[in-house]
Amino acid sequence: MYNILISGGAGFIGTALAKKLLTLNYKITIIDLENKFSSIHNEFDSYILDIIDYKNFEILKGKNYDIIFHLAAQTSSVISQEEPTLDVDTNVKGTLNICNFARECNAKKIVFASSMATYGNVEGKITEQSKQIPLSNYGVSKVSGEYYINMYNQFGIKNTIFRLFNVYGPGQDMSNLRQGMASIFMAQSITSNEIKVTGSFDRYRDFVYIDDVVEAIILGIDEKTDSSIYNVGSEKATTVAELLDLILEINDKPKGDFKVINIGSHDGDQFGSISDSSKLLELGWKADVSLLVGMKNMYMYAKKVLL
Repeated sequence: MYNILISGGAGFIGTALAKKLLTLNYKITIIDLENKFSSIHNEFDSYILDIIDYKNFEILKGKNYDIIFHLAAQTSSVISQEEPTLDVDTNVKGTLNICNFARECNAKKIVFASSMATYGNVEGKITEQSKQIPLSNYGVSKVSGEYYINMYNQFGIKNTIFRLFNVYGPGQDMSNLRQGMASIFMAQSITSNEIKVTGSFDRYRDFVYIDDVVEAIILGIDEKTDSSIYNVGSEKATTVAELLDLILEINDKPKGDFKVINIGSHDGDQFGSISDSSKLLELGWKADVSLLVGMKNMYMYAKKVLL
C-alpha cells in the first residue's frame, strides 16, 4: 500500500482527500501552514510546513513517499492580483520545491491540483486541449506549476494533473470572503441580510461538489492516468443570478429580507467557465451530487461554523 504525502493536507480539499484515503488504508502524511490545522487532523501524521522555502522540508528529511498529492496553493484570483509576489512564492516556487522534494524522497508520482483559471475566457465547454490564456496571476501561476511538474518527468517522476473547476461543499473556509464564489455568497446570507456581488450577474461557473472532486483526484493513483490532464467539473453552467436565487431559496430567512448589491468587478475575473469532463467520464467518474443537494449540505455546515 502506498505511502502518501499531501501538501495543503489541512485545507478544504486536502482534508477531504486525506480522510477518504485513510478509509482506503493508505498511509497518509499531511503538511500545511500552522493556522490550517485543527483537532480533526489528529488522526494523520502531520507537519507544519510552509512550501515557500525549501529549507522547511528539512523536517521531512529521511522520509520516503510513493505519491505526493500537491494541493497547497494560494487559491484566490483576487489576492493574486493584490499580492502577486505571495502568489508566485506559494504557487510557483512552492511547486518547484515540491518537485525537488519528490526527487529527494524517491516519489514515483506527483498528482497536481491545477485550476480552470488556467484557461481564461473560453466560449462553450472547455476541453483539456483548449488554449490556456489565464486572466489572473493565479491562473498564470497554475500554468507554471503544470510546466514544472511535467518537466520532472525526465527524472522519473510521473504525474497526473487535474484542472479543478469551482469546488464547493462542507469543510470550505466560510470566513474567507475573498475566495470561493458559493462560499462567499452563502456566508454573507447567514451572517447578514446583505449580499455583495462583484461583476455581472450573468457570469457563470461550473460548480462541482467536494466529494465528487475527491473521487476524481484519487484516480491519480492509478497508472492509467499517468501523464494525463483531466478537467474536473459538473459540465453544467450556473449563472451568478441562479446561484444567488438558490442560496436565498434554501436559507432559513425569508427571501424578501435580503438585499443584493453589485459592488463592481475586479481584475482577473473570468466571465464564464464550463467544463467538458469527457476524459474523466471515460474512467467511470461522474459528478453525482446535484447543486441543490450540495448547497443544502453546505448550508447546514456553514450555519454550524458561522452561528
